[in-house]
Amino acid sequence: MNSGIVDYVLARLREFSTWRGIAALAATAGVLVAPEQLDAAYKAFVAFLGLAAVFTPNKR
Repeated sequence: MNSGIVDYVLARLREFSTWRGIAALAATAGVLVAPEQLDAAYKAFVAFLGLAAVFTPNKR
């Protein structure tokens, strides 16, 4: 039973849309960051999204 859950989670983590969602959630958490650090936080999240795009295969 746990194997099915793990397989499901791993399958979702292989999808680019999952990484976009994670980045969006992380970006909204950046609201709690001090204003002077906000620009750096946004750049880090965009870099994370780009990195996810590099390592996520396209569907055929």
